[in-house]
Amino acid sequence: MTKPSTGTIIKRLFMIGMKFRSWFIFALVVSILLSVTSTFRPYLTMQIVDNDIIKLGDKGLMMKHIYWLVGLVFMETFLNFFLVYFSNFISQNVIRDIRETLYNKLLYFKTSFFDKTPIGQLVTRAVGDVETIATVYTDGFLMVFGDILRIVFVLVMMFNTNAHLSYISIAILPLMVVITRFFQKRLKKAFGDERTWTANQNSFVQERLAGMQLIQVFNRQKQEEAKFVSINETLKSALLRTVFIFSLFFPVVELISSLFIGFVLFYGGYITITAGVVIAFIQYISMLIRPLRQIADRFNNIQRGIVGAERVLGLIDQDLAMANTGTVSKSHFQGEIEFKDVHFSYDEKQEVLKGISFKVMPGESVAIVGATGAGKSTIISLLTRLYDRNSGEILIDGVALEDYELYNLRAHLGVVLQDVFLFHESIYENLAFGDKEVTREKVERAAKEIEVDDFIRQLPNGYDFVVSERGSSISLGQRQLLSFLRAYLSDPKILILDEATSSIDQQSEKLIQRATEKITQNRTSIIIAHRLSTIQKADKILVMDSGLIVEQGTHEELLGLGGFYSNLYKGQLRNPSSEG
Repeated sequence: MTKPSTGTIIKRLFMIGMKFRSWFIFALVVSILLSVTSTFRPYLTMQIVDNDIIKLGDKGLMMKHIYWLVGLVFMETFLNFFLVYFSNFISQNVIRDIRETLYNKLLYFKTSFFDKTPIGQLVTRAVGDVETIATVYTDGFLMVFGDILRIVFVLVMMFNTNAHLSYISIAILPLMVVITRFFQKRLKKAFGDERTWTANQNSFVQERLAGMQLIQVFNRQKQEEAKFVSINETLKSALLRTVFIFSLFFPVVELISSLFIGFVLFYGGYITITAGVVIAFIQYISMLIRPLRQIADRFNNIQRGIVGAERVLGLIDQDLAMANTGTVSKSHFQGEIEFKDVHFSYDEKQEVLKGISFKVMPGESVAIVGATGAGKSTIISLLTRLYDRNSGEILIDGVALEDYELYNLRAHLGVVLQDVFLFHESIYENLAFGDKEVTREKVERAAKEIEVDDFIRQLPNGYDFVVSERGSSISLGQRQLLSFLRAYLSDPKILILDEATSSIDQQSEKLIQRATEKITQNRTSIIIAHRLSTIQKADKILVMDSGLIVEQGTHEELLGLGGFYSNLYKGQLRNPSSEG
């Protein structure tokens, strides 16, 4: 993917800002008024001095000029307030839209993208990098435009006051442009390194906090601390490089500014000029240099925003959503599933499924067993279209999976995953999962039907109990019971249980088994299990090994074969703790 130029990024951000065109125009008008108002003050000062208003003692005329000066100062204050407010108003609305666009994009990205991208980096993009884009608007378009306008008006007033001194004064402009450009290139690289290492640090911290139990169990605190110190030191160095460039830039600008003021005043001593002109020019030179310095400062801040925008817009521009070109949309599924010579690999190195074929009839209960890594869960991932198969066909009710409208397909599938994820919300909110049709009464009724209501009511606040992040405040068995209830509430035609009883106690397993018998009635169900005792009543059992179906049949038929399944079953009878 070609990296966009700085000009392209700025143009694109400007067009995004144009969504708030009326506010933009109003802010531009304020900026123009501010430029005119601020450049008129030195002229009034010159009039007071050169017209001998002070010497003549004309209090009335002096007060008139003073009123004008005070009025201009107050007007500048109000205009500055509105300019800053409108700039920030526009920027906050823009970054709100960008953040929503990015989050909406991420919601539809393929699962494979999240497999390869650290979550911490994505958090940095969605929060930190988006926030830096605000500087392009707060210190960018409007402010830079206002500074340029101020420079133009100052130059007009300077030439109107004294042409000779004006020609000397404008010599500073190209020099300031060269200096700004010099520092700008170095700042862009420094900001890029800073954002990269900020993302790396966020990713590292997020992963380690999520895996804190593992770190503590294996006594890896010192090793992880050393890794964090290394990353933190690199980030500190990247930040100090930006600080160094900033620290060098401003004194250089200040030195050049002071030298030019001194030179202009020195030259002014050799030509005949009035005191009022001298005073006015001191003010005009300061007013000329101030926006030049501000522009340089703003460009540095804008550069940080552009680096953030490159990362955020680059992510938004990626087309990584699962293809949804299917047109078939059904209100009801029969539940027939068929895999025909399906091959799949997560990468190009190793094939996970090596041409599997099987058929599940409507209402049939099919269990899939096998050793870890045999490809059981991959079948579920393909059926729910979290991934797309490399070759072969997957059909539901005789229609190819890709021909279904993606979200219509998933609406008919109920899934209980092995790794149960609960959000930091109440039990009810986790069960309803944003579906407004799932009322409190419906949840409680379903919980009673599958005998989960009792355990929920035993929790503090019952259905209003707020679970900790990822559900760590309740047991693994309770989490899986809630996940099972969540799938049950969707009333699916096809039910998928992926290792649903792999981490629960016997009491919870009995609840799951009874609920499974209830929910699988008149539904096609696919059950993946380590515990072979839980799937003996399945209509068909598929035995997988190394990406292939090596045996299939009922529990009794497979035991009679004396093969892979029989050995696996006998091994679990001898060692019950190996189940799950």
